[in-house]
Amino acid sequence: MSQKNNNKPIVSFDKSNFKKGVPRKYHHGRDLRSKGQGHHHHGGGPKEDGSGPHRHQRLHEYSQDQTRLIDSYLTHPIWGLISFILIIWLIFFFTFRLGAYPQAGIEWLMDQGAIYLRDNMNPGWFSDFLSQGVIMGVGSVLAFLPNILILFFFLSLLQETEYISRAATIMDRYMHKIGLHGSSFIPLVLGFGCNLPGIMATRTIQRKSDRILTMLMIPYIPCSARIPTFLLFSGIFFPDNQLLTLSLLYFGGILIGVLMALVFKRIFFNFGIKDYAIPLPCYKRPSLFYSVSNMWDAGWQYLKKIGTVVLLAVIIVWALDYFPLKDRDNPNTERVSYLESFGKIVEPALAPLGFDWKMSVSLVTGITAKEFIISTLGVVYKADEGDISGEEINTSLMSRIREEEMFNKANGLSFMIFALLYMPCVATAYTIRKETGTWKWALLSIFSTIAVAWIAAFFAYKIALIFLI
Repeated sequence: MSQKNNNKPIVSFDKSNFKKGVPRKYHHGRDLRSKGQGHHHHGGGPKEDGSGPHRHQRLHEYSQDQTRLIDSYLTHPIWGLISFILIIWLIFFFTFRLGAYPQAGIEWLMDQGAIYLRDNMNPGWFSDFLSQGVIMGVGSVLAFLPNILILFFFLSLLQETEYISRAATIMDRYMHKIGLHGSSFIPLVLGFGCNLPGIMATRTIQRKSDRILTMLMIPYIPCSARIPTFLLFSGIFFPDNQLLTLSLLYFGGILIGVLMALVFKRIFFNFGIKDYAIPLPCYKRPSLFYSVSNMWDAGWQYLKKIGTVVLLAVIIVWALDYFPLKDRDNPNTERVSYLESFGKIVEPALAPLGFDWKMSVSLVTGITAKEFIISTLGVVYKADEGDISGEEINTSLMSRIREEEMFNKANGLSFMIFALLYMPCVATAYTIRKETGTWKWALLSIFSTIAVAWIAAFFAYKIALIFLI
């Protein structure tokens, strides 16, 4: 790597770095040095009146002495690791606990919408589509929007302060134990928001073998699309220990990724580690406006996804579940929908994990995108007829699943673990293929994640049957 590149941060969290080749806008003078406009050191250069391109950099960037003082704690072998774990735990706490309040508000609005439809529309396929498809399918995914916003807000703050490079430095010694350099940790951190930017961020890793190994680890990092599934099932079966359950899932995913990296390293890349420096730019005071802007951008992308691909998936799943109708010549015959017929085909492969056909088919649709797991569950687990004719309609997917006799703590835990570990989405596999230039590593990622998810969920289910049931 050239000296010029060494003076720049390794990677920026902003996803626009990886979209259509458009560079991110300059912020706080961060990229000015690479343009040859900020080559003066901190002691001089800016105009006396504080105008010019250095003004924001001087106001928002800490000095080298201040940076060294902060780094003496935050990159310390002991205190730095403790601080990192505490920061991650706080992000989990705020994401899951604070997000529960607006989530309840969204579910209340869904209830009101279902009541309005019941009182103002005649029964039929269209009213069923609006209530069972749109409200209970799309609405089940929309309810978790606050958690997504909070997570991206804190990830943006970490990027703004330049802490992500410090996290890579802290984890460097541990990454060496699995045959990787500390810089591989940065794409892993970005994978918490979305696996796709994390995979594309591996471009900053110098050695090809390290890039490929990091790409194979990233699918095990719990992305934001998995949050709704975790929140749903942990809230149902482990309400008193929800934060602990969620934390164990996240760290468990990371641990499985590490173990798989050790396996892949020994099989495919069994040679030494190449050391190179991790650039540590000066700390910067985070911009609340920029972090909120990043949060809104992530939320807007999430809403667009709900309004397009999730809605399309809900329409398909609802239609497969609604048709065929009962035979007119024999109306008393129990109807078997197209979706149930497909689910019965898939069910034997997942029955050892404690899943019925409804759970199985939701995991199949989740291969396309993890949000589809919740939207599919929202369609196949309908509100009871008694609820629809009563004074209130409970559209909360959590309440509907809690009433299902099929579910228990054992298969609820197994379901979360399977959703955690199997391939994130088709787009992730395609991105791995695009970044590596071959389907070899993409197919390896697909089949290995599915196999690991099945094995882990199987043992979790059998052990949970003994200790939790």
